[in-house]
This record gives sequence, C-alpha cells and structure tokens, in this order.
Amino acid sequence: MQFLPTFLIRGATRTAIGACLFVFGAQASFAQTAAPDWAAGIAPGTWQAISLNQLEDVDPSKDSGLNRNYPDAPPWNGASGQRAVITAWNGGAFAPTLGTKGSLLLHGGGHKDYFGSEVYAFDMSTRRWSRISNPYTGSMSWPQSDGSFPDGSPSIAHTYDMLEFDPGSNAFVTLSAQSNDAAYRVNVAHTLSLADRKWSHSTINSSVAVPGGGYSAYDTKRGVIWLEGGSSSTALVQYDARVRNSDGTVGKWTNFPAKIRRTDSVGAYDPVHDILVVTGFRDGDNVYGIDLNNLDASAVTLNEVGTAPAKSSAHGWEWSSTRGAFLYWRSGADVYEFRPPSGNWQTGQWTWSKLTSGSNSVTPNSASSDNGVYGRFRIARYADQEIAVVVNGVSSSVYAFRIPTGIAPRAPTNVTAE
Repeated sequence: MQFLPTFLIRGATRTAIGACLFVFGAQASFAQTAAPDWAAGIAPGTWQAISLNQLEDVDPSKDSGLNRNYPDAPPWNGASGQRAVITAWNGGAFAPTLGTKGSLLLHGGGHKDYFGSEVYAFDMSTRRWSRISNPYTGSMSWPQSDGSFPDGSPSIAHTYDMLEFDPGSNAFVTLSAQSNDAAYRVNVAHTLSLADRKWSHSTINSSVAVPGGGYSAYDTKRGVIWLEGGSSSTALVQYDARVRNSDGTVGKWTNFPAKIRRTDSVGAYDPVHDILVVTGFRDGDNVYGIDLNNLDASAVTLNEVGTAPAKSSAHGWEWSSTRGAFLYWRSGADVYEFRPPSGNWQTGQWTWSKLTSGSNSVTPNSASSDNGVYGRFRIARYADQEIAVVVNGVSSSVYAFRIPTGIAPRAPTNVTAE
C-alpha cells in the first residue's frame, strides 16, 4: 500500500496525490510519509549528491517546438541563458504536494540576464529534474507595466528570497516581477497552480514600495506569506494567496511598518515562538526577530552565542522542525544550527553550533560569491526525518543533507515586544 502525504492546512485536511490536492476538513502543520528510500544511505550530519540528471537537461532552449530560433539562442535568452536561473540572484521553494515525496522548485532570471518564465521541479522520489511550465515565447518587448507577460506568467526579476510554496492554494508563488528592461520591479505576486499548471496574478500593491533584494517566509499558523524588500522597502507585507478576487486576480495584500530593510536578507518562520527570524548579513552581522503578535513593534536584535559561521549574505536559512532551530548554509560542507533559548526569545541567548558530522566526505558545489543561495536551500520534512536539499549549478548535482534528529523543539515563552 502506498501512503500519501497528508497536510493540515487552515480549515482543511488535504491529501496530496502528485500535484493534486484534495480538501476534506482543519489547519496548522505538515505531516508526511516516510523519507525516500535513498535517504537511508546518507549518514546523519552528512551530504550526498543525489540527482540522476541535471537542470540543463530540461533547458527549454533545446526544445525546437518552443524555441523558434533553434538551435540558436531563444528569444528569452537574455545575456546569460538558463544558467541565470541560479547565477542571477534567484532562489527557490519546496512543494511537498508535487510528487510522492515533494519537489524543489526553481524559477528566475531578471534584469537583462534571462527572461525565461518557466518553472523547474526536482522530484525527491525520482531524483530527476523536469520542467513543469514553459517560458513565454513571444516578443520580449518592454515595458510590462503590470509585471506580467501576455501569457500571464511573471515578467522576470531577480527573485532573491522571494519565492514560496503556498499550501492553502497548492501553488508556487513568485513575489516580485520586472516592469521594464532596467532593474525596476512592481509589487505584484504570481501563482502557478500545481494542480493545473496555470498562472494567476495579484493586483499591484501600489501603496508601498517592496523592491527586490528582500526575504519572504510562509507562516504555518496564519496560512499567509510575509515579505519585505531590500534597503528601500517601506513595508513588511502580508500576502494571502488563498483569496480569489471578483476581478479575476488572486491574493490579498496587507501592509505593516517596515522592520529589517536589508538587501540580500533571508527569512524563515519559527512556529514555536510565532516569530519571523531574519538575517541581514550583507549590511551587518545581526539576526533579527519579528513578533507577529505585535507588528507595531520594532524588530529585535537577537542575542547570539556559540561558534557562528562566516556570515555571508544570501545564504540558505530554514526552520528545522526536528531540531527546533534554524539551519544555515552558504558554502562548503558545514551546516550550522541557530537554536532558540529555553526562556524569553527576545532577551535569552540564541546558540550557534555546527551540525555536520566529522564523517562527512561530500561538499556541495558553492554558489557564486555574489549571487548567493537564498531559497535554493530547503528542507523536506517527512514523518521519520528531515532532508535539506540544495542546487547551485545547471550542470551540477542536487545535494542532500540528512539532518540529525533527537532534539525536541523547546516550549515557547510568550512575550510581546515593547
């Protein structure tokens, strides 16, 4: 008998079969099947190269049915071609509903590097890349003032840490788009339904500035996505992708006072303390906590102890449920844990420590020193373990890190920032 992933999403219990999502009934957390069989061959605390093909194998420029210039560069090639999906300041997301064991999703380009609007999926069960949507193949003329190509797909911007999976709508969500051939962006979200592979988009959130360079995080308690732009951002924004509007658009924007405003920042949600934890390592060394129950308060600079990693910007940053802590990875073999205090999260000591086992013999290939990792480092959560996955090249492997278990999440201390 094959067991299917079950998700408890706000107001509904959902069971995933491949890319389909069936709704039956209540919310809050994820519960999944056992990890893929291949994961048992990875020792806890170590890496392994796992992919059976490479991203370049599914490059749409090689498809003569799509690329009218074949075998030459396609209309959407830009300055860099497909490799810009990784090398041009772009992230990714993890969709537990796509495939029987979930999939890592990639998308991006931006500025003049690449204009392909396709989405790629690495299936954790088959360990293969596929292309789950095709690029816009028409004219690349500018501007697209609403941030969309004529086919409804997003006009490509650097995505940074601004890609998410929304379980409430079973959709891949992009949270920035480009409005002309310069680096300008519009505050618009696009969602690719994983059920029918169709794009939808939001209205433009025109009352605030949320430029690229920022972070996003999915909030499992409220069923929404939080995002904030880079240094010129004017708001912390809540986006609810489940909303369907009468004009055919999707999603609802709610704006709050800006908190971090750090370029190349990366954020994730702590469900134990109900806070966003955001790193701002391009503009400093601090890690910040944002109290989601008091959004009028300023962000809190967290008190760090222990052996911290080299704080390079645009790293991977994810919450581990089995560790009850955040995981950090930027380059090399070492994965670090950032563990909350047992008491008050605002004043207590958050502890850095290294998770990588001394028996590790594999080192993932590093990202470019400039473009970072962002959401291409993600955690797949299963009933028996968690696996971190990352990819840093179109012609290289996907790597998996088996996260050591055995430390239960600490009980929250409920405090409100003043």
